[in-house]
Amino acid sequence: MNVLVISHTYITRIGREKWRELARLYDVNLRIIVPTVWKDYLFTIRYDEHRDDELEMRALPVLFSGKEAAHVYRSAYMCMRDFKPDILHVEEGTDAFSYFQALVYRRIFAPQARTLFFTWMNFEKTLNFPFTFFERFNLIRSDAAICGNSDARDILRKKGFEKPVHVMPLLGLDAELFQKRDASDFKQELGLTGTVIGFIGRFVPEKGVMELLESCAKLNGEYSLLLIGGGKLEADLRRRAEELGIADRVRFAISIPHDEVPRHINVMDLLVLPSYTVAHWKEQFGQVLVQAMASEVTVLGSTHAEIPKVIGDAGFTFEEKNWDEMHEKLQMLLDRSELRAEYGPRGRARVLEHYTNTRIAEKMMGVYRELLGEEEDPAAT
Repeated sequence: MNVLVISHTYITRIGREKWRELARLYDVNLRIIVPTVWKDYLFTIRYDEHRDDELEMRALPVLFSGKEAAHVYRSAYMCMRDFKPDILHVEEGTDAFSYFQALVYRRIFAPQARTLFFTWMNFEKTLNFPFTFFERFNLIRSDAAICGNSDARDILRKKGFEKPVHVMPLLGLDAELFQKRDASDFKQELGLTGTVIGFIGRFVPEKGVMELLESCAKLNGEYSLLLIGGGKLEADLRRRAEELGIADRVRFAISIPHDEVPRHINVMDLLVLPSYTVAHWKEQFGQVLVQAMASEVTVLGSTHAEIPKVIGDAGFTFEEKNWDEMHEKLQMLLDRSELRAEYGPRGRARVLEHYTNTRIAEKMMGVYRELLGEEEDPAAT
């Protein structure tokens, strides 16, 4: 089975683990196309810094780097012409120029290939030309879809897409990388004391990070707040911490590398994801929840979007934007270390059952086999 994957996600090594698992478990010939350079939200990523000898990677220059829907490859046809894929798998959304490009090349160089795409899009988005055209073209010529959440599946159905749709996260998790480890020395190095409450994400209003900071200021007990990420609210958060008199309890870790995330999570006792809906954004999945749960860190999240489905019965939730309820649960979890000790292992068990790279690879293979008529995948809806 020849599988051609096109996605900017895999420009970093850490994102490719599900493909390593797929190649390890099954007789699959993989080729993965990524940009040579991708301008991410916080920093620019270069493939040359993430080269890979285990997978067949092809890094190609793109126009409009950093723009998921608009970017396009300069010479992707060459990778399809000699590879003759059985499966063409593009992970850039329904309206992506790069998916349109791949489908055109497929018609010329690999008409036998079955096609599928991945989308996170969990809110209804108004498109302008040429993206309206790209989306119509792409949906008509797709044989299946993978959605990162159930809202995205529902939106696809509203658009009239009647082919099989599978719901699974884009990325799995390395349960060896993310696991509970003693981080007491690193905790001391960061200047953290007491119970450590953590947040990982963009510092923007819809992530609820300012409300988390203000809630922590009202807590009774010994705690530190670790804010990992970056964004436009950073200066406001620092100023507000000073105003609330808790600046000595708050630590910032700005734009840390991906490989530094596991040990930062291990200094936490509790991770909070208080996201809420705004006009043009909803939380797509909440990967940081899975990372924390795998590390046996208790999680608390809002009922926004996919968050409660990810947490299941292995953590705690509060009603979206109900900051009083969030504060009550924060105080409860600060006071009750035995409760955190109970839910930590429960979270890891849930991750091992649903979210590891092995589980995602198994689900992915089921999709491919169904596309090629080898077997049916009962998870399709």
